[in-house]
Amino acid sequence: MLTHRALGRDLDQLRIAVIDNKRPMLAVMRAMLAAIGTGRIETFESPTEALDAMRSDVPDVVIAASAMQPLSGCALVKTMRRAGEEPLCFVPAVIMSAHARPSNVEDALKAGAHQVLVLPTSASTLYRRLDWLLNDDRPYVLADGHYVIAGIEERLSLSYQRPTYMRPRAGGPLATALHDDELKAAEQEPADAPGAQPRVARS
Repeated sequence: MLTHRALGRDLDQLRIAVIDNKRPMLAVMRAMLAAIGTGRIETFESPTEALDAMRSDVPDVVIAASAMQPLSGCALVKTMRRAGEEPLCFVPAVIMSAHARPSNVEDALKAGAHQVLVLPTSASTLYRRLDWLLNDDRPYVLADGHYVIAGIEERLSLSYQRPTYMRPRAGGPLATALHDDELKAAEQEPADAPGAQPRVARS
């Protein structure tokens, strides 16, 4: 079974590559990764230079921005996942984006990313995401010359549009039964990423 390179590793043993055209964001991510005890952190402003470097010196985890030039985060991950890119094709990848639209999440997962990290984030959230990733034992499968996470297409095909919450008609019986704070809470729909799975406890 082909599982990702970082499975079962400890955080302080990891070598993480962070890729983003924006230097300030690289500095923020480096600071947060250092604060949570990551072993080794490397940053790249150019996705093409990152690919060349990672082919010769393979990291354990890749965290890449969604919006980059000349390669987007999804294009970078899809290039990594090509058959023949071993062992780089088995490195787990996280796409970070300020936009959590379902279409963006779907594109990232189809490209071969394990997660989408919504920005802005915090060190504690980043720690939880990496802890989840280190326990994610979903295998890779080869499809059309690229490695993808097993079952991801099936999971995405089962995704459906949530019903839109409709505010009760003013003065109606339901409107009078609900408090204003309950109405607000009902309208605030959480942005769940398709394909999320429960955390696997580390033995």
